[in-house]
Amino acid sequence: FGRLAQALESQRRFVADAAHELRTPLTAVSLQIQLLERATTSAQRAAALGQVKGGLARATQVVGQLLTMARLEPDAPQRPFGPVDLRELAGTVLGEFAQSARDKGVDLGLVGGDAAQVEGDPEALRILLGNLVDNALRYTPPAGRVDVAVCHRNGEVLLEVRDTGRGIPVAERERVFDRFYRRPGSGATGSGLGLAIVKGIAERHGARVLLEEGEGGEGLTVRVGFET
Repeated sequence: FGRLAQALESQRRFVADAAHELRTPLTAVSLQIQLLERATTSAQRAAALGQVKGGLARATQVVGQLLTMARLEPDAPQRPFGPVDLRELAGTVLGEFAQSARDKGVDLGLVGGDAAQVEGDPEALRILLGNLVDNALRYTPPAGRVDVAVCHRNGEVLLEVRDTGRGIPVAERERVFDRFYRRPGSGATGSGLGLAIVKGIAERHGARVLLEEGEGGEGLTVRVGFET
């Protein structure tokens, strides 16, 4: 009964947090629609419509991430594992983010690395890597660099995402995996669910996630290690 009560309390907090996260973009969309209705020139209408589209995109992203979190719950149905080529997966994910990187002026690419295969859920691993690349692009300034690499090291297959952004202080590296946590003063938008999802997917695959400083103390390197 104690475990059941704890699970129900955890679910209650998650639902409350989710409702709060959805309320913000939906309220913004409502206000933006009012501005659209009051617009008197084509320029004002175009600007208001752009804001509405942006608000809907943010709400859609939050809903998608909430659904992903729900699928990671222990009692949720899970897809069977199969062989996943991580280098091929990396190429697919980089293709999905190529335009976003160009728009921001960030050099995004797959560097070196080895061919590597793991047993896993290909869709879940695509989400894991997509969240890491999205975070890296979000925190890397224009003219920066985001690299993805696959390699073998010390009996593990490593999937790495390296960026030249601001990095994460050591004291915050555990907290960033909490649901809905946002780094104070980061200035970046997001639901605060990206790294929580990464951690959940990694744990389901028996993998570990490490956050380290980038080369030369610049930026952040995220390593997901799969046992071989």
